[in-house]
Amino acid sequence: MKKVLFFTFIMAFSASLSAQTVPGINTSDVKKSGMDAVSKENPNMDAQIKDALMKDEGLQKETIDYLKSNPETTKSLTNIAAENKGSNQGIMKAILGDKDLASAAIDFISKNPELLSKAMKVIGM
Repeated sequence: MKKVLFFTFIMAFSASLSAQTVPGINTSDVKKSGMDAVSKENPNMDAQIKDALMKDEGLQKETIDYLKSNPETTKSLTNIAAENKGSNQGIMKAILGDKDLASAAIDFISKNPELLSKAMKVIGM
């Protein structure tokens, strides 16, 4: 009788373990949380992103395209583009000189893990 009771206990225990599921880890969540941790660790992140924006044409183009498509920044960016006659370097200087546009550009890059990684590579980190 004790053997049957022991065997039943073992079966119930193993069934309860197999019914539990372990949540999977999403790699994009891990990358995003890693970039968030890097940005929190480094208080000079804004200055570094601005520096990378001034150096890399690819980052400039992607940021300008984002600001063009963002309804909150389209009007300001259109005015800046007209004043600078299409020069990405000039447009970027004007964007970074405007507090609201600079904030939008930095947020865009800091919240995009791929672009943030590219910006860090540009400045040598």
